[in-house]
Amino acid sequence: MKEFIPTDSEVGEVVLQLVDSSSGRPIKAWTFKNQPEITIGRSPDQLVEISDPYVSRSHARLDYRDGKWILVSLGRNGVVVANQLVTDYPVEVDISFRLGKEGPTMLFRTGNAQLNLGATINSDTLPEFLFQLDEQKLHQEVGEISDGDYFQNLQAKAENMRRNRKAD
Repeated sequence: MKEFIPTDSEVGEVVLQLVDSSSGRPIKAWTFKNQPEITIGRSPDQLVEISDPYVSRSHARLDYRDGKWILVSLGRNGVVVANQLVTDYPVEVDISFRLGKEGPTMLFRTGNAQLNLGATINSDTLPEFLFQLDEQKLHQEVGEISDGDYFQNLQAKAENMRRNRKAD
């Protein structure tokens, strides 16, 4: 069977995963088909948006050029591959990289490759979001707590403590 090698106009499928640093398990995944440029950063206009203080608004980019992927560092905190800060890094195999020395870890793989995450995990079956916040319910519950007697009594006690501290 002949291996499919995509041209620049037929990049194929790639997957980026945000990884939990303590467990090594994927938290979120992005799948791209025939996308020759993938932007990563904190800004909402990035294809892969990561909310993390170590991630720049436009932190990194994956470019498909001349039949291969290039990982390009754009952010202030850089990109780390194999404990080395890199500027442009040719991606010849599936890799793990960190957005900054202290930032989040990402896994990059082509769609045909299998990522070894352990015998019981199939990353292709993970939902894009492991949880979703119900903003309306959150605001309602916060309002109920802040308007409740218990919270109001705590506020009054804290104010009394501040007054007593100033009086001393």
